[in-house]
Amino acid sequence: MNEILEQSLRNAREHRDDMARWLAVEVLLNDPTALEDPALEENLYVLQDKIEQKLRAAK
Repeated sequence: MNEILEQSLRNAREHRDDMARWLAVEVLLNDPTALEDPALEENLYVLQDKIEQKLRAAK
């Protein structure tokens, strides 16, 4: 378990900008006001998926 945490932290440091974007999107996806707009919600999920794909490809 400790190894997984260390790897996660290492990845977060190496990809700081992408992690910041991913977290910002996550915050918006938990904001009730942002979720009132279905198009915005869908676009946030698409953006989050793109960020995740980019991070996975960087391995």
